[in-house]
Amino acid sequence: VNNSGLLPDTPTQVGEVGELSEIFQWKGEVPRGLPDWAEKEKQHLGEELSDVLLYLVRLSDICGIDLGNAVLRKLELNAIKYPVSLCKGSSKKLTLLSKSTTTTTTTSSSENGVINDGE
Repeated sequence: VNNSGLLPDTPTQVGEVGELSEIFQWKGEVPRGLPDWAEKEKQHLGEELSDVLLYLVRLSDICGIDLGNAVLRKLELNAIKYPVSLCKGSSKKLTLLSKSTTTTTTTSSSENGVINDGE
């Protein structure tokens, strides 16, 4: 990651995500806490997760996105799009779930994670 204010190298970012994906490629579903993983594997996973997180934080900073606010907004949008009453315990696609009501929301630019000058 550079300090020049330029966007991080996209192929490098993709490579880091690829390295993270490789860890899980042949594992199938993994249980919470990774009880069957060796400590060395968990440490490696932590390093790869950290690499991806560092790139995301740097990219959001360069782009002027308040990542914390963007995440909170995304959680709110997901709660509307995937209501617990319909989705809890289901892995079905949203299009396969029956929805009785539709909810819409509006947000201002300061709520959507974009940093405005003067805020």
